Amino acid sequence: MPVESPGRPQSHPVAAPAAARMPLGARRLILLGGLAIPVGLVGGPYLLGAQLLAAAGVVLIAVAFSYRATGPWFSKLSWAAAAAGTLWIACSAGYWASLITAADSSAPLPWFTPVLFNAGVACFIVMACASVGGVVLRTVRGRRGQAAVTGRP
Repeated sequence: MPVESPGRPQSHPVAAPAAARMPLGARRLILLGGLAIPVGLVGGPYLLGAQLLAAAGVVLIAVAFSYRATGPWFSKLSWAAAAAGTLWIACSAGYWASLITAADSSAPLPWFTPVLFNAGVACFIVMACASVGGVVLRTVRGRRGQAAVTGRP
């Protein structure tokens, strides 16, 4: 039995449950996204559209960070981040293609170019909010679980 010191409160260490670790699928998404970002950035000047690979890496990392700690790891926020990220890449590809087409033909930009840009920005914001929301929810739920185990608020 541990001896209590009169001046120091005794701490109760709490062992982290096995479910508190990041799921294997999310870790793999971070690995793939972390590899896709530098490859897309390095290959961008040499291959047309390779920078979209870097954007895909950002989407993979955002989806991985929105995982759920209990139950199936792919949560509703993960679906929102994946859908918004896919739309962001599609809008970016359409915007890039319209710029390249207009530059090649020496024509003015089509009317839908600003719409694609604004839609892409909105999708990026939704993806980022879903990823941050997943992190915040996981943190709040984890702290509530620890408070229930230790009996402290």
